[in-house]
Amino acid sequence: MAQQGQNLIGLSKKELRDLAVSLGEKPFRGGQIFRWIYQDQVQSIDGMTNISAAFREVLKQCVSIKPLAVEEKQVSSIDGTIKFLFRLSDGLKIESVLIPPNDVQEITEDMRRLTICISTQVGCPADCKFCATGTMGFYRNLTVGEILGQIIEARRHTPRRISNIVFMGMGEPLLNYDNVMKSIDIIGDDEGIGISPRRITVSTVGYVKKIKQMADEGRKAKLAVSLHSLDDAVRTRIMPINRRHNVDTILEAAQYYWKKTRQRITFEYIFFEGLNDTEKDIKMLRKLSGKVACKLNIIPFHPIYLPENSELKDTFRSPTAKSLKNFMDRLRRACDFPVMLRSSSGIDIDGACGQLAVKEEVEK
Repeated sequence: MAQQGQNLIGLSKKELRDLAVSLGEKPFRGGQIFRWIYQDQVQSIDGMTNISAAFREVLKQCVSIKPLAVEEKQVSSIDGTIKFLFRLSDGLKIESVLIPPNDVQEITEDMRRLTICISTQVGCPADCKFCATGTMGFYRNLTVGEILGQIIEARRHTPRRISNIVFMGMGEPLLNYDNVMKSIDIIGDDEGIGISPRRITVSTVGYVKKIKQMADEGRKAKLAVSLHSLDDAVRTRIMPINRRHNVDTILEAAQYYWKKTRQRITFEYIFFEGLNDTEKDIKMLRKLSGKVACKLNIIPFHPIYLPENSELKDTFRSPTAKSLKNFMDRLRRACDFPVMLRSSSGIDIDGACGQLAVKEEVEK
């Protein structure tokens, strides 16, 4: 039985079938509600037109549809990226980004590609020093409905179908494991949002037990691990989580994941000029090929606000076009796995990797 006023967005197909039965209906009615919510994006129970008026009245007495509220919408004048600021029911806020194809070749090859980068927490406890979200502190995990609500609302702002989902927005997805995985199950259901788990990527700073749990459960979503350095001293300085999950333990978990799933891992590597781009760094990265099937995504550092008294304020430097090309060329010569350059979509609206943060919370 649903709680009074419970939001239908976030409930699984089984939960909706159980709800229908608890209200005296057949289980298939729950399947109908599931499709109305996730496929057809109805915004009211009255919009479920193949359900009897009598049952709709019963539903309205105990449940509701509560979409996320769009507080602000920004559109990049450079690449068309859209950033959303969503207000949650308790007044807290999160950001999500809708990212179109980022170059001419990609557009001509697949006009349908449209990626949404979604958040899983309000703020983030990982406290990576180069990430704007970390400057907010941590408030709470998002519910399943709040995770899915970002996709549902973003779809109302584009005529094109969202084809890819990346859990790379605000927060650490593996610290909200159950809600993230339930969301992925609903997203991947053909009667739900209908995006294959193979087009979903979950990014983590390296929570080892949860990486192994994903492998043991046979999760089909792709895994991305934020490395940013293979030097423990450097990584600890910029990512405090390295004190608990250092490079060796992360690579061991990655090997475990690969052996269990046979799915290639993506390693994310933010390029800070003068910090993690030495010959030693390249030699360490080259050794990844002997450990796990992977590809390497290089991400230019995107500037974020840091207070004047931050000891790292002068540490993080964005690469010039010349140094970025030089680093990419050196990596590609040294490594026998794919080395890709991630786009900086939405940089003019603070929507690029590492830039998401609710400004009023940062200012506090």
